[in-house]
Amino acid sequence: MKRKLIFFSVLVLCMGTATTAKSQVLLSLIFGDKLNNEDNLFGIHMDYSWNQLSGVEADKNMRTFNFGLFYTHKWDNNLHLNIEMLAKYQRGAAGIPAYDLDDPRLNSIYADTDVTRKISYLSLPVTMRYAYKGAYFVELGPQASFRTKARDIFETELTQGDASLDVDIRDQVQRIEMGYVTGIGMYIDKERFNALGLRFQGGFSDVMKDIDGKQKNSQIAIYANLPIGRGKMKTK
Repeated sequence: MKRKLIFFSVLVLCMGTATTAKSQVLLSLIFGDKLNNEDNLFGIHMDYSWNQLSGVEADKNMRTFNFGLFYTHKWDNNLHLNIEMLAKYQRGAAGIPAYDLDDPRLNSIYADTDVTRKISYLSLPVTMRYAYKGAYFVELGPQASFRTKARDIFETELTQGDASLDVDIRDQVQRIEMGYVTGIGMYIDKERFNALGLRFQGGFSDVMKDIDGKQKNSQIAIYANLPIGRGKMKTK
């Protein structure tokens, strides 16, 4: 019980204050070894993702590296609860055609460029895992995300050099996004305490406020969960 109270205290602290990767590393180093035991695992989540946004004309995937904390609890040999708090988490799309910037000079510079839309979130995916033979698992669960930043990035090449323009679009993006996570993975190492996996993360709610039709984030990610301190959770 004491370990669970420590975990949820850390989680609340992270959601309120952890806006950089450095704070998450510090919290992991402080609490990681105390939370790791035969039934629990705590540490760092990392993933590399390919992102798209439906309902928006975009012909490229936006690639991002995401970072956060994870907590895994083993109910029994087959059922595991996994909770993550992602403080560095981005979604969006690339290859969006340039639009009117309400400035003739800027339009003349960026009229023929593509736009990358980057939306930053604090995100909380929660999944139930069903493990097979202690090593392989499938997972499914909800994901709630809180938008912190959103920007459109215009980039072009000029004779004088490269030029870029960031446009703040936070007022055009919904504050809360609800979605889901599904994936497959495996535990590795001698005691199988690290997790590697492949996920699809989709959206239930619209992302943009003033665009007709459905616009939902989708993401394919390769991820690794790495315990801090000595991982002690045994999966079989």
